[in-house]
Amino acid sequence: MADTALKTEEEKREYFDSPEELDQKCEMLANMILSSEHFVAFTGAGISTSTGIPDFRSGVNTVLPTGPGAWEKAATKTNKKPLIRTSIASAIPSPTHMALVELERAGFLKFLISQNVDGLHRKSGFPSKKLAELHGNTNLEVCGNPECKKQYLRDFRVRTAQEVHDHRTGRLCERCGNMLYDSIVNFGESLPKEDLNNGFKESAKADLCLVLGSSLRVTPAADMPLETVQNGGKLVIVNLQATPLDDIALKINGMIDDVMTKVMDKLELIIPPFSLIRRMKVVKTDRDLDGKKVNPSLLIRGIDEDVTPYSLFKSIEVTITSTKENFYKNKDPAFMTSKGDLKEGKVFLQIEFQGHYDEPAIAMDIDLSTLKMNQPKYFLMEFDPFSKKWLNIQETTLTE
Repeated sequence: MADTALKTEEEKREYFDSPEELDQKCEMLANMILSSEHFVAFTGAGISTSTGIPDFRSGVNTVLPTGPGAWEKAATKTNKKPLIRTSIASAIPSPTHMALVELERAGFLKFLISQNVDGLHRKSGFPSKKLAELHGNTNLEVCGNPECKKQYLRDFRVRTAQEVHDHRTGRLCERCGNMLYDSIVNFGESLPKEDLNNGFKESAKADLCLVLGSSLRVTPAADMPLETVQNGGKLVIVNLQATPLDDIALKINGMIDDVMTKVMDKLELIIPPFSLIRRMKVVKTDRDLDGKKVNPSLLIRGIDEDVTPYSLFKSIEVTITSTKENFYKNKDPAFMTSKGDLKEGKVFLQIEFQGHYDEPAIAMDIDLSTLKMNQPKYFLMEFDPFSKKWLNIQETTLTE
């Protein structure tokens, strides 16, 4: 991955279409989406600036509320304060993030390629199997054993190393015991092979590639939209600054959320509001985390939509009525071995989350007679970050 920070004032300049021109271009984009057979989106840091996460290349005089980009601040040593600034952990996916979710649900968007490490696409609900995170995810760590490669999501920043090219997190893989590594790709490092291959494959198949908020200056990622054009597809770029591919694209100079709101309106699609989805696995088991035979036990852990382990809980308090046992665990996964057979009675759970969105604790109970040995139950919990209320807690179906 090459460092191609903007160097000149012309490269930092921001362009804006007139309202009439912007509307006309949004109409064109909507029609392209309607007629597409394999539509792919490609996103950069600009898609997340409206959430309060700064980009890299915006100049000192940018109109963006996040202010100058990280590289501009470092180069100019400006102390200009942003209008908004949010931590990645508590950022709420933008209208554009949610528009992409709806475009996929509606059957238009076939694949999403992202240069961002903020994890907002996965948090928005975009399916992980149709997503390539080329530069990693600040919440994702991966087993370094090439024969294992098990992934773990965390509701916190996984990177702990101080050296640029040291990616060890200090945690170990539950499956094989090998060291876990953060998934962030720094300059000079290779992109993850599967994401890289999927990105190029989907770009080559695409008859329409929509670039949102990328300067298209970091390779090899920036070569993917070009792959679409070289294979006969159309390219649309939404970005305030000029990009190297503007001459072969429909270039829309406007704020990304404004553009996508207009496009969704023309497609007669509603941008869904963001709600935070949490999932949990509860299983009665006779095996511990290492696979060794144990007395009847309960395993409770957070998971993602593809059943990837997801450390979500700050603590879990568990009370088993039949044995009058009480357990308190401040680690996810929570594993508890009982002195009973766990065949009857109830298990009461008090679940405390990491609290990035001020989620209150959840209290729930499960009838132990409904838990079959080594057959997990899955639960979905939906939280509204605006009203600060849990909207829905229900059993769900997932496939491991």
